[in-house]
Amino acid sequence: MSKPLHTPTTPNLPDAARPRIAAPLVDGWRTIADALPAAVTTHEEMLAYRAIAVERSTTIEAIRQAHGLVTEDLSPDVTVFRSPGVESRLRVVFFHGGGLIAGSRLDGADVLARHAAALQLEVWSAEYPLVPETPHDRIIEHLVRIVEQAAADGLPVVIAGQSAGGGLAASVALECRDRAIPFAGSLLICPMLDRRDTVSAAQFAEDPSWSRASNESCWEAALSGSASTPPGERTDLHGLPPTFLDVGSAEIFRDSVTGFAGALWAAGNQAELHVWSGAFHASDCVVEDTVVSEEAHRAHERWLRRLIDGGL
Repeated sequence: MSKPLHTPTTPNLPDAARPRIAAPLVDGWRTIADALPAAVTTHEEMLAYRAIAVERSTTIEAIRQAHGLVTEDLSPDVTVFRSPGVESRLRVVFFHGGGLIAGSRLDGADVLARHAAALQLEVWSAEYPLVPETPHDRIIEHLVRIVEQAAADGLPVVIAGQSAGGGLAASVALECRDRAIPFAGSLLICPMLDRRDTVSAAQFAEDPSWSRASNESCWEAALSGSASTPPGERTDLHGLPPTFLDVGSAEIFRDSVTGFAGALWAAGNQAELHVWSGAFHASDCVVEDTVVSEEAHRAHERWLRRLIDGGL
C-alpha cells in the first residue's frame, strides 16, 4: 500500500552540526518548506509533487518581459529566448529541474535568460519526458537529439541545467562526447548527480528543498529499466570541454558536486567550482535579491563571458 502524501510542515532550522542557512535566505527556505512535501517516495507522491510544480511554474511572457527578449517555439519541447535584432554568439541548451519527476522547460530558464541580452546568448530551454513514466536512458537520448540539432549550424553550444537538469546535462555531455557531437562546455547549477550517501546527504536528509528520501526514490524510479548510470557515479570523465559547477553549502548535493568537480580535475578536464556559503538547494532562484544569489548569477555570467571570449 502506498504511503499517504506527507503534509508539509516547517521543519526546524539546521543545528550546529550542519552548515547554517544564511539569514537572508531563511524566509525563502521556510516558504519552500511550507509549499513542498518533505519526502517523495511513492508514485502517488511523485504525481502530487508534479502537480505542485505546475502551480508554481512561470510563463513564457513573464520571462520575456523581465529580460526584454523575443521567443520562438522550435517544437513542443523547445522554446528559444534571444535578444531582438542581435546576432547570437553562443547557444545554451538548458534542462530544467524538478527531481526528474516534475517541471517544464520554463522552470529555471530565467537563470540563463537573464544573461541573454548582455552576452548575446540564444537560450534553448528544453522539455523532456519525466520519471517514473520514462527511464533515465530514454530521457538522455531525447535530450541528446536536441543538443545535436542545436549544434548542427556550427554556433557554439553549451549544455546547461539546474538541479535534476544539471545532472541530465552532465549525462548528455558524456553522451555527446562519445558520439562526437560538438559542444563548447557544460554549465551545471546545483546538479543532481548521484545516489551516494555523502556527509551532506546525511546532514540535510530532511531538507525541504530536496531530501535524501526523495533523492533515493527518484533515482530508483529513474534507473528502473534503464541501462544508464548517474553521472556522479561514472568514472569515464576524460575528454570533456570546460565545466562550471556550483552548489550551496547547506544542501544535500554539496558533497556530490564537489566530488564530481574533483573527478573532472583528476581526469584532466578544466572545471570551475563555486560553493555558496549558507545557500540551500536552488536558493538563487527562490530568493534572488540577496548578495549570495546575486553573486551566483554573476558567476554564471562571467564564466559564460570567458567561454565566449576564449578565456577558458
